[in-house]
Amino acid sequence: MHDYLRQCFPGPKLAAISRIPYWVACFKGNQLRFMNRLHKRYGPVVRYGPNDLSYTDGRAWKDIYTVPKGRKENGKEAQFYGPSNSGAPHIIIEKDSARHALVRRMFSPAFSEKALKAQEPLFQKYADMLVARGREAAAAVDMTSLYNFAAFDIMADLAFGESLHMLERNQYSQWVEMVFRAVKVMPLMQFIEFYPPVKFVFELLQPKSVVDMKRDHYNHTATRVDKRLKQGSGKQDLWKYVLESNILSRGEMYSNAEIFMSAGTETTSSLLTGLTYYLTANPDKMKILTDEIRERFSSSEDITFESLAGLEYLNAYKFAPERWLGDPEYADDKHDAYQPFSLGPRNCLGMNMAWHEIRLLLAKLLYNFNIESEVGPDWRDQDVYVIWDRKPLMCRLRDVCTIAT
Repeated sequence: MHDYLRQCFPGPKLAAISRIPYWVACFKGNQLRFMNRLHKRYGPVVRYGPNDLSYTDGRAWKDIYTVPKGRKENGKEAQFYGPSNSGAPHIIIEKDSARHALVRRMFSPAFSEKALKAQEPLFQKYADMLVARGREAAAAVDMTSLYNFAAFDIMADLAFGESLHMLERNQYSQWVEMVFRAVKVMPLMQFIEFYPPVKFVFELLQPKSVVDMKRDHYNHTATRVDKRLKQGSGKQDLWKYVLESNILSRGEMYSNAEIFMSAGTETTSSLLTGLTYYLTANPDKMKILTDEIRERFSSSEDITFESLAGLEYLNAYKFAPERWLGDPEYADDKHDAYQPFSLGPRNCLGMNMAWHEIRLLLAKLLYNFNIESEVGPDWRDQDVYVIWDRKPLMCRLRDVCTIAT
């Protein structure tokens, strides 16, 4: 198989025998720059390790992630995610397809349109708190942090039954600070998982600070989950379905809460941060979107999940928004190459929630403020350590009500 790969797939010669160049790029935060250079040189399919291929051809989504009848599912690469702190699998790394499907069916009602509609007051509360924070700012504010505060507070309320109170206090909680401090070691943890001998040595020699960080992270999750479970199944959140189904072990409850707090926070805040940058860098696009929102609503209270779903420009999924709106310039675009929530039986369970949250937070901000960025075009060049190591996005939020008076 190795000989076949070396003969048929283009890539650096060293990649045929080693993944080390890829790992070096990851350790330096250059993963995306490294892969982009390879694809520019070698084309849409690139070998970057002895058994590793990267695709930029949109057709690969369907071939890799969907499961036609009679074909076995392509499993997740366990080393990419690593074991959970509880030792029990969460929904992403569950190897057994039948068990994964069972757990997914249990969680799915919590992310249905009906359940999200019932939870809308919670989302509205945090969206209004985000606006209040912006209104209090006397100078430029860091939108990267504000979006983090909102996303983590919302998901903590859903996953733990209690906010982290970051929007209230206008500062990071100790737990979230710890999460972001650990970002740059994520590639190292993946490297360790890929090579068992290295993992064995690391576990013998790992610094006490790493051991303490893992323990504190686990204890924080376990304590909050235990506190929520004591409240029973009366509250209309995801734990209602967990408790009523009696499918998950306590360890699986901890690991799934942990993954929801990761997958449902940083992703949303990253998108909002990037979108805000590109809107401020493209005033013509910002004006179209802002006009659409302000002309549609007579007050901030009118902005709801249901009403936002009907806004055409807001729901154009990617820059340039015109590519999704029938512009002949983009007639040959391959829209199916854009799959931010993945495909197949393991696609993102929280997709509906993410769209509602993103639309609501952005629309509330643009209804209430004229947003002006203070960063330059070099802001776009950011490091990646599995997730984006986002720079501060300093913006001035000019209150529309104040300007009008």
